[in-house]
Amino acid sequence: MLASLQRDLLPDVVVRRLTRLLLASRLRSGYKPSSELQLLDLLQFVHSLKEMPIAIQTEKAKAQHYELPTSFFKLVLGKNMKYSCCYFPNESSSLEDAEKAMLELYCEWSELKDGHTVLDVGCGWGSLSLFIAQKYTNSKITGICNSTTQKAYIEEQCRDLQLHNLETIVADISTFEIVASYDRIFSVGMFEVSALMPL
Repeated sequence: MLASLQRDLLPDVVVRRLTRLLLASRLRSGYKPSSELQLLDLLQFVHSLKEMPIAIQTEKAKAQHYELPTSFFKLVLGKNMKYSCCYFPNESSSLEDAEKAMLELYCEWSELKDGHTVLDVGCGWGSLSLFIAQKYTNSKITGICNSTTQKAYIEEQCRDLQLHNLETIVADISTFEIVASYDRIFSVGMFEVSALMPL
């Protein structure tokens, strides 16, 4: 059944039912009969996370998602090439407006100031890095992506916009050693859901 689901061979009604069953099973497995057992289970889970690598199969994800031609992403993403959540403050907001509204929220929530040094981990096509570089011209931004096509796109945008305060590095974040210090560190895609909770 899961193999058929992954190959998109099941009708929506079956997919919904299967999703509900899997979620119910997962929820049941997370609840224990006593608070002591619940705490023990939680502590074991935390310990297992500490033992795991920060990311797995990064090359496979890179090939599937990030090394595709930039022209494809220009067709499916908004003007800012934002590869994660947007914020639609009202029904009439365009995709471009929603991208910009979300980028503004990141800066507001982080209390970003002009002159800060910024690290954008997993910067994608540079939507946040480019936004900050344009808005906070005295800031120094470093974007880390895992794709040469993303880096090329960001550097092209920097040339077009005459930005000199943004550096892009291609690296696998699970093995990359950060040697500098930064006033603000963003990792939008990994923490987007928790970041949206205040809304």
